[in-house]
Amino acid sequence: MALHWVAGNLSSQSPCDVRSEGQSRAKELDTRVLVCPGSRSPLPGRKMAAATVAVAALTAPGGGGGGCSPRLAAWLSSLLLAAALGSSQVSAVEVYTPAELSVENGTETKLPCSFSSSEVVTSVATVTWSFQPEGSTTSVPFFYYSHGKSYPGRDTQFKDRSSWAGDLNKKDASISISNMQFRDNGTFICDVKNPPDIVVTPSEISVRVVEKVVPRLQHAEGQVEQLARRLQALELSAGAAQRMMEERVTNLTHRIEALEQVMQHRPMQP
Repeated sequence: MALHWVAGNLSSQSPCDVRSEGQSRAKELDTRVLVCPGSRSPLPGRKMAAATVAVAALTAPGGGGGGCSPRLAAWLSSLLLAAALGSSQVSAVEVYTPAELSVENGTETKLPCSFSSSEVVTSVATVTWSFQPEGSTTSVPFFYYSHGKSYPGRDTQFKDRSSWAGDLNKKDASISISNMQFRDNGTFICDVKNPPDIVVTPSEISVRVVEKVVPRLQHAEGQVEQLARRLQALELSAGAAQRMMEERVTNLTHRIEALEQVMQHRPMQP
């Protein structure tokens, strides 16, 4: 019975069985668990990318009373797990984005994306942005960045609205999109490759485009200014009316006083 390790150089005699646990979505991974005769517990398996680890074994011969010892099983499990962990730590790129983002209709927004890599970032690093419309199950790439140049997709809704806003030397893979529309509601996906670090889980941003509030505020402010001007005009009118009334009262008072003086000097009739 042969146990083969593709990534390492392990070859050992063991009557252990390998049970397949299925393949990955991309059909690149084959995850299996090691089961020894006399033991119901499988040894830990681990999904790896691009055929990093593949374990294969023939079925143990029956009726011979053979079987691998618990010590051997534990040793194999620890070895496989340690190698898997070490491999994943060396080759993984971590991508970070906010989970959600709200933007106003008609405005420009920045889609932030940062990443970490165990390798030095070079000119061969690439960034791909994809968009999955709201209600859709498929995503479409619309922006690509490589060797210091950006390549917006020609046949996408972001053709003339997307631009590079990042700096790979600072591990920033952000982009900007101008004139956001309601049809831009959906999920934006940031994917970074930094060879030899090419194992990556893209990060997603759920974007919600909302109605712009600023014009309403400006309209309300305009109405307040109009009301203030009308009130000022009314105050001026009221002041003018008051002055006019005061003048009339003054004139009437003078006339009454003059009449009283005339009456005082007029001789009495017999």
